[in-house]
Amino acid sequence: MVVYNPIWIQFILYVAIVSFPCLSGYMFYLAYEALPKSGLSGAGIFIFLGAGVAYISYIGLLLAKFVPAKVVFDDSQFTVEIKGTKNSYAWSDIAEVKNYEISQILKLVDSSGVTIYVVDHMTPGYKSFAEKVSESVGI
Repeated sequence: MVVYNPIWIQFILYVAIVSFPCLSGYMFYLAYEALPKSGLSGAGIFIFLGAGVAYISYIGLLLAKFVPAKVVFDDSQFTVEIKGTKNSYAWSDIAEVKNYEISQILKLVDSSGVTIYVVDHMTPGYKSFAEKVSESVGI
């Protein structure tokens, strides 16, 4: 089985990853502008929105390295290919699985704390990969 983002999805993800920090900064700027006119109640809305977009930006930065990744997996192992570099892992190499339900990403970490792979729930092939991770390691 294969898990990867087609080129058009990669393009959209990269545009979002670049745009969201700018949007967050703009929300905080609007809060700064609204503060003298409408007080904290008016600025609070923009602060709340800015913080939400900043969180989405953080998730995007976690995902950015792995947007072009292609993962091929079977019952014994999985191989992560990023920009021509292939690294193979046994399922037992996964020491920690972080399933961020709110942001819809799955993060695999090895025993030394290095991130092996981060995948979005909307990535084609995600469901079968997550089922295999759950079966092999547990989520």
